[in-house]
Amino acid sequence: MVLASTHQQELETPLVHLAGCDALDVPPEDTDPLSDISVTQDELIAYALAVRPLYDGLGRLIGQLAGLCLLAQIRGRFDPDFEAVTTPLERARECADMIRSINPPKSAVRRHWALCRAMSIVGDVTDQFSNPKSGPAQVRDQVSAWTDQLKRANALVRWAADASLGLNPVDFNQACCCCNG
Repeated sequence: MVLASTHQQELETPLVHLAGCDALDVPPEDTDPLSDISVTQDELIAYALAVRPLYDGLGRLIGQLAGLCLLAQIRGRFDPDFEAVTTPLERARECADMIRSINPPKSAVRRHWALCRAMSIVGDVTDQFSNPKSGPAQVRDQVSAWTDQLKRANALVRWAADASLGLNPVDFNQACCCCNG
């Protein structure tokens, strides 16, 4: 009985978000169940086909940038001219334009907003790459800030996941027989 009441208390406890939390900016959900009746399955499929490579690319980009942060931390400096930095910068610019160019159906607006916001956060990080960082303390502070931003972007990408549209943080379609349940 104690476990049940504790669990019930957890369910009733409201979530508290800090100022600046991305969850506070999520567009409101349309509560009219018939408002999306005009969206066809074909529109959702077309959206999924357009957004899937960008969703996957954004996830990979966040991983690459996290790797660059780790490398900067280890080296004690960040060199924007380093060859490993140029590819993610180019991908970030391409991905941002492509994600924003997609017009989602009404039922996908909130998830698409999350992808756009994640891309904006990633863009904020990559825009800061133009100023070389040196000195262990300066690099540590900058990498810490970038890591926090990338964590936020990654949380938004996970929030935008929708298995019915093929948007999964990890694609298990090619998993081995032990993992493919």
